[in-house]
Amino acid sequence: MQSKNYDIEDSVQKTLCLMRDSGFAISGKVKVVVDADLPFMGYSTQRAEGNVIVVAGRAVESGMIEGLLIHELCHIYRTEQNHPSHNKELLNRVGYHFLHEHELSKDYQVKTIQQAVNHIQDLYADDISFQVFRKSQVFTEEQAHAFFLDWINEEAVEGKSIKARWANVETMLNNCFAFSNMRRHKIRDIEGKAQKAVETFLSQTDKAISEAFPYFKEFMINLKEDVTEQQFEKDLTEYLKTIVKLAQ
Repeated sequence: MQSKNYDIEDSVQKTLCLMRDSGFAISGKVKVVVDADLPFMGYSTQRAEGNVIVVAGRAVESGMIEGLLIHELCHIYRTEQNHPSHNKELLNRVGYHFLHEHELSKDYQVKTIQQAVNHIQDLYADDISFQVFRKSQVFTEEQAHAFFLDWINEEAVEGKSIKARWANVETMLNNCFAFSNMRRHKIRDIEGKAQKAVETFLSQTDKAISEAFPYFKEFMINLKEDVTEQQFEKDLTEYLKTIVKLAQ
């Protein structure tokens, strides 16, 4: 990992305090590492030394680093609380058996399934994030709208290859995640831009993918906080089965 020495300790301490003051204190140690070459904004993981958040250099310079840190701290909080959405044993079990059962070995297939699971984890993390955001005003609704709008891709991949179909299913899920997160947290869609962007993409893809969008939207919007491990595993498996059926 290549990194630069950015001084973000003040942001780390501030966001830990904001989490605590909002009722979501992190009990374990947290270390933040900056990776100047990370191609996406950031992620959290567990290592021998404790919880580690890795952020991109561009994220530090974006002016929204505190919002990103809060989001990643919410993943850590969910893990510490052993919420089903962040139960690694459950997720690994479902993921391994699912990929094996459906013989999904292509890189693009595995990537789509992993991203689909990440969307569910992000939705549950953001249920906490937006409580902290609204209390602290670290990340405003206008910033949230702009952030999620950037998630939405209006362009479908052309062609009838299986790889192109998987790519369009993945884009549909990414768009659905952004749109559903806005709906889940009642973020006003300024000038209907998110709705229009989603509709533009759906108009370019095939009928089956377009008609599947409402199912995934309702699934993401209606995820329940108080869900048992058994129910979450059942729902997650059905969600993934629907994705594979659509993509094949």
